[in-house]
Amino acid sequence: MEINDRMDIRQIELFVVAAEEQHFTRAARRAHIVQSGLSVAIRALEEELGTLLFVRSTRRVELSEAGRRFLPEARRVLLAARDARDTVTAVKGGLVGRLAIGAVQSINSYLDLPALLQEFRRRYPKVEIIVRTTYTDVLGQALRDGSLDLALVPISEALPAGLDRGVLFSEPMVVVSSLEHAIGRHRQISLRALTSEVFIDFSPRMETRHIVDQIFLMEGAARRIGFEVENFELLFQFVRRGFGLAVVPEATAAGRQVTTVKITPTRRQRLPRWQLGLLRAKIGGELSPNPAADTFRAMVEEALKRRPNGGSPERELAITAQPSGRK
Repeated sequence: MEINDRMDIRQIELFVVAAEEQHFTRAARRAHIVQSGLSVAIRALEEELGTLLFVRSTRRVELSEAGRRFLPEARRVLLAARDARDTVTAVKGGLVGRLAIGAVQSINSYLDLPALLQEFRRRYPKVEIIVRTTYTDVLGQALRDGSLDLALVPISEALPAGLDRGVLFSEPMVVVSSLEHAIGRHRQISLRALTSEVFIDFSPRMETRHIVDQIFLMEGAARRIGFEVENFELLFQFVRRGFGLAVVPEATAAGRQVTTVKITPTRRQRLPRWQLGLLRAKIGGELSPNPAADTFRAMVEEALKRRPNGGSPERELAITAQPSGRK
């Protein structure tokens, strides 16, 4: 469903509020308008579109099929209008607007997000900051509906339509064990040599699990998963106490009191690496203009450039044209 030139942004705003509240009285209160004014605006919008957007009853209103199809388009229009206003305001007198960031918890080993946001707030106090931590698929949907501006996530597969990806950081996956495990005698090992071991693994909802699955599939190696967890801290606790092995991004093992062993590919192939990606939504095939998001992205890239390589010769900063050369 297309949005025509005669529609008013205020009409679209009221439609979105009514769709979220599913009640005209609550929607009018939230939008600071009398209910009759909201009803008139919705009816005018329906007349312009030539279809009903809501199925009305005495107690509530629900979106019609046309309304459900129109809602994501309406949100994208509001997002574009907001970004356009922010761009003009930023030119006139300093950065303003909203910075809504999504992230998965595994970025903690690579990026001090609270510290970066503290510095961002110090520099740009007029920008509203919103943070949401959850799973990659949820963050992707939030980007597409406009409730998030950026998302920091691990990347393992092709992106769904409507998203843009920038790879910020890349590093190898390694096998980790307890300090007492016999695997510690090796500097490198084939995954096929570990088929008798029990593995502690991530939930299938986590993107890092998909990377691990890809590696085992490419190596033609089976693994026995005894534990599935949804955060790195619990995974490393099980590993340290000798319940099994795990395959994790190398940097996450630093300071965890575990043994780290590199994976030897059996077919001389390059195995998938853990990649930290920065995702943004596209509107009409283009990134929406958001000065706050652009500014924060630059801060993230600068912070990663300053980050030491931690002694791993394989680790690389994917945002730079050449390796940083730091030891």
